Order: sequence, then C-alpha cells, then structure tokens
Amino acid sequence: MTLENKNDSNEVQILSAAENFTYFKEPLNEEEIINVMSDLKHRIFPRPFERLSTLRTCKDLVGAEIGVAGGEHALSLLKTLSIKKLYLIDPYDIYETYTEGRQHYGADGSGLNKFRASAEKLLSEYSDRIEWVGKMSSDAASLITEELDFVYIDGNHAEDFVSQDINNFFPKLSSRGVIGGHDFYNGFQREHDGVVSAVLSSAGLKDFQMRVEIPDWWVEINDKKN
Repeated sequence: MTLENKNDSNEVQILSAAENFTYFKEPLNEEEIINVMSDLKHRIFPRPFERLSTLRTCKDLVGAEIGVAGGEHALSLLKTLSIKKLYLIDPYDIYETYTEGRQHYGADGSGLNKFRASAEKLLSEYSDRIEWVGKMSSDAASLITEELDFVYIDGNHAEDFVSQDINNFFPKLSSRGVIGGHDFYNGFQREHDGVVSAVLSSAGLKDFQMRVEIPDWWVEINDKKN
C-alpha cells in the first residue's frame, strides 16, 4: 500500500489550533515561523546568558565579549548586569576562511566598518566601563591579564575557532565565572553547526553542567558536577 503525499509543495501545513497559541492567535506559515525564531534568537535582548545565569546576582563584574558587531548585545550586557569593566574584543576584520562572515559583511569585509561605527556610537555613554580590544580573540587572550567573571563568545562560528576561544578564555574565569555564547542551534542555518560541535566536544567543559536556552549556551564555574 502506497501513501499518497497530499502536499507536494514546499509549504508546511501548520496543524496547531490557533486557540492553543499563547501569543499567536493566527497560525503561522513556514516563512513566518523562521522569521519569528530569527527575532527570538537575534533581536530580543537581554539574551538568556544574562537573564538566566547567576551573573544577575553579582556586583562589579569584569567580563569580555568576543564578537561585538553593532554593539547591541554589549549594550544589553551593560544595562542588565552590574559591570565594572567590559572588554570588547573585535578586530572588525574578515577571517580569510570565515565564509559566514563574508555572507554577512561582504567578500572584503567592508561592511564591518559600518558595524564598528554603530557600536562605538551606541556604547559611547559607557566609555568609562568598556575597553576596546581591536584584535583577533586568539591574540586578545594574552593581552587580558586580569580574572574575568564572564566571557560571551560570538565571534568566528567555525568549530576550530569556537574551540580556541573556549580553551583560551576558560582558564581566565574567576571563582564566580560564567562562560557561554551565542548561536547554539543547528537547524536550517547549518553554519552554526561549528558552535554546537565545539561546545559539546570541549574537554574543559565536561565537568560542568551546561545550560542551554536558545540561542545561548553557558557553563558556570560554581555549577560543577559531583
């Protein structure tokens, strides 16, 4: 017996009843679902990293963000958390092997100049609490000598680079430290597979409970497994 496919198009029929939705009273099509999820993952601040981690209860934090782009998430960190100093690590330069970066910022990375100008303007009122580090994260790690209470990784999403960031910055965490990052999902955007692979395979994180709330992942030093 052969089952007939009643929908040969690429459209997805949403079967959920509208009355069961909490916020969406009308069913969504596939494109709308993708757009809603994209908003949740990229454009709603504060992100889970600062909302749900123990950082919310800490004072006078010293932290670092790897990958600043337009500065929206850095602004969220500064407004949500009690931050004494925030290192902003971003060379605003394209990696030769970073294909995702070229998609977002142009083949020559020229689009990054607009992001840098936007970030500098957006964060200007916090100049007394931020320190720009215009280096690749691999070079920036050796320049930051003080302990860090948190590190948020959102730079090059290729597996090798995410692993490098974890390995370089995990040892710098204080006793209340939290390390985590963005884009922990690998659905239709397969360029994020490297983030998931790097985090799950990191030997340094194995002894700790990993927390995940899309789009973020994080590990807390005080959340070590028995």
